[in-house]
Amino acid sequence: MDDRGPVYPERRRARRYRVAVPVELEGLGRGLTRDISTSGVYFETTEALVRGAPLTFSLFLEQTDLSGPVWVVCAGEVVRVDRQPDSVGVGATIESFRFDPDEGPIA
Repeated sequence: MDDRGPVYPERRRARRYRVAVPVELEGLGRGLTRDISTSGVYFETTEALVRGAPLTFSLFLEQTDLSGPVWVVCAGEVVRVDRQPDSVGVGATIESFRFDPDEGPIA
């Protein structure tokens, strides 16, 4: 522990990139990412999620190439839930993904 609180060992498997993109949670609602890596994502939402729950979500990548926006449909698991006054911060793994340029959100 230091002056800022407890210190936890780093468990991330990949470098995180700070990027804000819309998230569509299958059957649950929406959110906005805070950071993304090849193995996980952290986003904020108003939906109540539970640690350990499976999760399917779409990330909206607007500026990918000249052909237009792309949805990346991801499947993973909720590994962290941070309750905040006006939102919920959620850390989730990305176990698999596929690009879906021809369809809209799955939620």
